[in-house]
Amino acid sequence: MADNKKTPMTPDAAARIQGHADRTGTNQGFKERAQRGAAQNVNQGKVPPKGKK
Repeated sequence: MADNKKTPMTPDAAARIQGHADRTGTNQGFKERAQRGAAQNVNQGKVPPKGKK
């Protein structure tokens, strides 16, 4: 059975999603949700800020 553990959205992943969405003109709504989710995860201390490991 699949492990249902989720990986939190990181700023780096959100930036990759936004870049791809901008290049292809698709997923415009998802890129906004990804950026918002990454910002919330940073603010909650779940992930480090962009560029930090």
